[in-house]
Amino acid sequence: MKWTYRIKNKIIASVSLLSLCVLVLISNYIDRNHTENVKNTIGTLYEDRLIAEGYIFKMSNEVFRIKEVLQADWGKTVKTDKIGTLNTNISEKNAAYQKTKLTAAEKSKAAELTTTLNRFMDTEIDQAQQKLKAADEALAILNELSVIQLEESKQIMNQAEKLYLSGKNSSEFVFAIIIIILLVLQAMVFASKTLKPTNRNMPHNLN
Repeated sequence: MKWTYRIKNKIIASVSLLSLCVLVLISNYIDRNHTENVKNTIGTLYEDRLIAEGYIFKMSNEVFRIKEVLQADWGKTVKTDKIGTLNTNISEKNAAYQKTKLTAAEKSKAAELTTTLNRFMDTEIDQAQQKLKAADEALAILNELSVIQLEESKQIMNQAEKLYLSGKNSSEFVFAIIIIILLVLQAMVFASKTLKPTNRNMPHNLN
């Protein structure tokens, strides 16, 4: 019944080869999918965190500069012009920051920041103490927003690391199965060789 064994081997070989092809395709899909996910995660880190942090840093810098102007021994007209320019810069940066992707905690703080900045910019230069107090409040809120950015960035990086490890483990698992299938096919090749009839020198019948 060697022919049944050979047919069985051919069926197993065909299924194994088909499985091998499917696994290669699955492995390729998993790799591309995880690569895209990691890419999107890194993109989120840049677009939603680093850019937002840049706006926060620039607003903080502008507020510090206004404090320096208020504390400088200049005339009121010079201070008004200088602070007016800085106020415009702050308003532009805040408007751009508000358009970034914000978490619930950030939205609450961002609204508080806008209110404080409006009060800060509406306060007359003659009311230096009140303006300086509003500036300190704005800086405190900006610092809290910066801390939130840092925490969110850490979470994004942790997510990216998990995605990377998940993709690595999946690829290793698929690779291990491919190796097993190749070993099975190799064993079948050796087994089929042992079943081949050997040529023997048959004695000639003498008449």
